[in-house]
Amino acid sequence: MTLELKHFDPRLNHWIYIDDSKTDSQSILTEKLSNTLLEFYFPGKEFSFGHSDEYSNDEELKNHPDGQILLLSSKTRLLYGDKECLETIQKICPDSKDRGAYGSIFLGACKNAIHEKLNILVVDDSTEKAGENGGILSNDLAYKLVGDCYGQISTQLYDKITLRESQADKSYRVIQHRFGWVDGVGEDTTKYRFGKGTLRPYRLDRIKYADTKNEPKIDIILPISSFKGTDKDRPKGPTKPQIQPGLYQQNIWLAEKGQSQQGQMSISQLLASFPQGIKDFAEELEVQAQRLASIEDDPRIVATYYCERYEKRKESLSQNKLKTSDIINQETDVKNLGTNDDLDADQELDDDPAKDDLFMYKLIKADLLGHQQLLETEKVKQELSRFVQSEWRDIAIGKTLTFDRGMIIPSKELKNGEICAPWLKLGEKVLNFRSPFLNSNGLCVSTNKHVEDQIGPDGKVLEGVIVVSDEDHKRIQARITELEAQGIDVDFIDPAETESERQARDYDGDCIGVALASKYPNLTAEAEYRNQPQNAYAPTVKLKKQSFYDPTDGSQPSFEKIAIHMSDSISVGIINNQVTALEALESEIEVLKTYSTFEQKSNYLDQVSNHYKTLFEQERQKEPKLIREEYKPYMQGVVEIAHSQRTPEIIQQAMDINRQMYRSMIEEGCYQNQIAVDLFKSAKKPEMDKIRENSRYLYRDVNYIKDKKSRSVYLSTGITPKGYSPVELLISQANKYFQESQLESRPIVQFKDLFKGVEFTPQQKFAAIAAKYEFDQKFNAAVRMERRRETEKGPSAIIQTPQSCQLEITNLTHYEHPLIWKAQTLNIRLDEIPEKWRTKERPHKLLAVAQINGEIGEDKKPAYRNLGTVSQQSVTDHNLKSGMTMQGAKLLELKPELTRSQTKLLFDKAQETALAFYASIPESEKLASAAAAWNICASRQDELEVARKENANPQAIAKKVSNFAFAAFPNEIISRLDKLQWEQCDFVRSDKKSAIAKNYISVRSCFIYK
Repeated sequence: MTLELKHFDPRLNHWIYIDDSKTDSQSILTEKLSNTLLEFYFPGKEFSFGHSDEYSNDEELKNHPDGQILLLSSKTRLLYGDKECLETIQKICPDSKDRGAYGSIFLGACKNAIHEKLNILVVDDSTEKAGENGGILSNDLAYKLVGDCYGQISTQLYDKITLRESQADKSYRVIQHRFGWVDGVGEDTTKYRFGKGTLRPYRLDRIKYADTKNEPKIDIILPISSFKGTDKDRPKGPTKPQIQPGLYQQNIWLAEKGQSQQGQMSISQLLASFPQGIKDFAEELEVQAQRLASIEDDPRIVATYYCERYEKRKESLSQNKLKTSDIINQETDVKNLGTNDDLDADQELDDDPAKDDLFMYKLIKADLLGHQQLLETEKVKQELSRFVQSEWRDIAIGKTLTFDRGMIIPSKELKNGEICAPWLKLGEKVLNFRSPFLNSNGLCVSTNKHVEDQIGPDGKVLEGVIVVSDEDHKRIQARITELEAQGIDVDFIDPAETESERQARDYDGDCIGVALASKYPNLTAEAEYRNQPQNAYAPTVKLKKQSFYDPTDGSQPSFEKIAIHMSDSISVGIINNQVTALEALESEIEVLKTYSTFEQKSNYLDQVSNHYKTLFEQERQKEPKLIREEYKPYMQGVVEIAHSQRTPEIIQQAMDINRQMYRSMIEEGCYQNQIAVDLFKSAKKPEMDKIRENSRYLYRDVNYIKDKKSRSVYLSTGITPKGYSPVELLISQANKYFQESQLESRPIVQFKDLFKGVEFTPQQKFAAIAAKYEFDQKFNAAVRMERRRETEKGPSAIIQTPQSCQLEITNLTHYEHPLIWKAQTLNIRLDEIPEKWRTKERPHKLLAVAQINGEIGEDKKPAYRNLGTVSQQSVTDHNLKSGMTMQGAKLLELKPELTRSQTKLLFDKAQETALAFYASIPESEKLASAAAAWNICASRQDELEVARKENANPQAIAKKVSNFAFAAFPNEIISRLDKLQWEQCDFVRSDKKSAIAKNYISVRSCFIYK
């Protein structure tokens, strides 16, 4: 079952095309989704995808080229379909917010799916009605088998849905699932039902029933919490009440989304909060930096290290079930494998880890084992350069530091403060955290205890699972009461937050990172100290999800308005960054207190107090900027102390006051972050005005939080730290060793003899030329879009001047000229953007200011408004200068922006072109066709032709990568590497300073370097 969905731009109300054709439906960007709940509910129906951004409005979301309407959303992803689908959608999700809150359940592609009649035991997993299940099992037993979105699946059904018998690795794992059934089919006769969660394989055929005279077959056990989509908040009462506990025989669609697996989780998020803890890691990171500095200029050693890193990560992911269908399009940094630090549970398992080796890894590995013939192609050089850059960045910010990762399931055998990491010893202390990590409350130190829940049906430990306690306050209090009644001294209390609350755990696919506490004594000691009741942050209040219902009449706003509300993915990032910055500044105080001189502390006090004085001055200006009353006393206290006679004790007093303010701001930030995280499930919005105001109170910019995301960082320059927070200390350490990598490549023409001796026909060459042309069109369009997205957001406008010059005006949504979308004639003036306003994200030099459609202002003069930035390419092509004007220009086209996922689709389309060409070639002709393709791609003529067209110096142009040959014929290229293909030497020049010239003479590949 596969859906094909076309993409369109709601703002512009037209399809997104993958080439210059604007009428050919075959050229519309499409996406394929297999095994979706959406297709189960709507077989044979056609759907399409739109996308929203921070500038979208609800009216734009009503647009569609074919008149479809908005049915579901998943954050900024919008699903459109025929109006006749709406009635069913409203039955499935009578509360409109659920069409956005659970859109991902319907749209997420799954690995395998079944649709058949099953016996489903529904169990109440709430503490109040613990284990109620209609009397089939005892309540105690039923309660032990469920948790928040966690249940059990029979081994027979597990084998069927996971295709276990056909797998080489038959280890049992917990599965992440999606399910649904329709109205009027089965014993739940009145309602559509759907949901998600995790299922543990279990011998349900051996389960102990409550009544030996009533032992019906059970295929799966689902908790009530797995069922989504009721309208319990409807003021006049629900039209779709929650399902009741009991046994149901139901025709159900059940799909496997993913499986538990052990992996690695970066701990870089933790470091800002633990200034003492970094002592456990500083030496390890320094060794990594020293090693990278010593090898980064030699392509052979870098290539060996690249393969080493890949193999280590692949081993940790137990990737022994390899597929052959997904080789090439995974040419991403090898380090991305298994590091889902910033993803939620749905995203965590979206990518199948059991994929074939990365093509680049296979190519580089084969070349290392052979004669190192392609290490200096531009293709390999770019990959190794990206790898080196990524390694430097990750070493600097501590991202190379990892804990073991596994999927969590709950156990009623574990008390709060206990954990079961099966591969760690009984009784050991275990550090554990969940991503995303917000503050030090989230790092728990738990005691390892082995429990039955870790065991699979075969008696072996379940793969990739960590078992945790889901004990809540009511159960803890009951335990205390029971012990006291027995006259036993109780040496624990009901904490302000349980470990489950501290990490905001649920069990629909969440993963945590774990490590032996004894390996990291400083981090463990600091975590234990910071989580003592008197030292911990105040618990983050998690508010009840707020409905969109009007309490007076029960009406709901349009779904377009709800979807706009839920698409806000920016607020959570802004709040997260502010909380991280505050934690860094709080930790900086601890670093200064422990390690700095009196002079450094005094200098710190000067910087902070001077900043607060500036804020007080801004309160007294003509248009005052008032300081929030919550934080004003802290600032006054610091400024007063700064004016007094300075002693170590006085400075410490000022630091303590500042630290208390930061802690209060962190607690507020965490509260607002929780609201922002729930935006796609609740009508309540975070108070972003408070967050923006709080940002004024930070005495400096913690720049690494933003700089680490720059595409250019650690290419020629590293991150410049501005203070003494934990991560900035690690960055300073890495920077001592960082130098720009000197890896070089040679023109592809020097590798033309890779297929020497393989004959091909003119027809095969012409076929390769045609296929390469089609591939290059799509691939280059994707590259252009990817580069554009770095500096330009939203749609762009193509403007034609009376002189027939075509200009591209970008960042239209940022400047918000209201008339551009209906523009006919434009009078344009080009203004210079002052250098101080240019940034890496927006480096443009010229701003287009326009009067559109003859608009006249209130002063009766032509109304000129900021329109957008002039694209860099247009400035170069037409030699545009500030002060130029253009009268009577016309709007030719509004071009949509492609999102990151849409751009990936474009790369996939290019890949499909190459694979389709390969598949069309008879097996006996594949090697000859590969030789023909290589011959075209390795030609000097192509490079010189590009240089002539661009009037460029042939020596100065970027070297060809020849992506087509590598995409279409990966195995044929690799097959040529075990033998030396070059039999003569060419003499070429090389920069005397290059690593090649300094380090070796490459006789092996038959080139002598001078």
